[in-house]
Amino acid sequence: MFQHRKRQAGVVCRRRNAGKRYGTTLLEVILVISIVAFMLSLLSPMLRKAREQARRLICANNLRQWGNASQYYREDFNDFIPTEGTYLKINKPYTWFNVLPPYLNAPAYVDIERQGKLIKELPSLNSWICPSKNVSKYFKSRSGKNQFHYGMNRVLDGVDSRDAPTSSDQGELPIRANRYARKPTTVFMFDIFPNSPHGMADDVGTSYHFDYANVLFLDSGVGHFRASDFVTDGDYRNGSIIWNHPGLYWGYMPPTVAARSPATN
Repeated sequence: MFQHRKRQAGVVCRRRNAGKRYGTTLLEVILVISIVAFMLSLLSPMLRKAREQARRLICANNLRQWGNASQYYREDFNDFIPTEGTYLKINKPYTWFNVLPPYLNAPAYVDIERQGKLIKELPSLNSWICPSKNVSKYFKSRSGKNQFHYGMNRVLDGVDSRDAPTSSDQGELPIRANRYARKPTTVFMFDIFPNSPHGMADDVGTSYHFDYANVLFLDSGVGHFRASDFVTDGDYRNGSIIWNHPGLYWGYMPPTVAARSPATN
């Protein structure tokens, strides 16, 4: 009898509870949202950094392709290095952006469709594109894309008049790579900031890869360096070129710097 009444009481209790609804309070919702937002705030910088590291690797691989193209070119042309060139005179002979693309099954820069002096569209070959610079707002052409994401060390085809003593920039005269055979850290190309096919240490684009930039050496090796490796204090506006960096040889050192650093000359 007692067990029967107990079962009846249980049934009545379940029936009463069945009519109740257990909702989530506003405080609980706010608490969950706060936790999720906090977790996302922790993960977001890590995700951005990981994404940018992946882009930097893609960019490094692009430079490696240009390095391979330069090796093939040097084999075909008795070890001569292509020249820096300028997009204002796209028909200059021996320029890297005209002679190297065919080795990558890409059209020469001079053959790319353009609007005036600006390219209309970059070739589909990814070796032209730095994935980080392509989404930046700097130096865009009419197509919305940068014309040059990589630049050549302009000292390698002559002494640049801006940083050198009285001497003309040879510019259009190719030189042989064996001149730098004893300098394995000779810079050939790099991520470039201005819209130019050539530059120097103070033109390196370190703002696209979280203060890093990729560098292609003359032997086709690729490395990455910080802004402080290119200009003093990493200050591109007020700093000076670091000529005596042990891992970056630019092909020329001003006499005043060479006198202070005989071991690196």
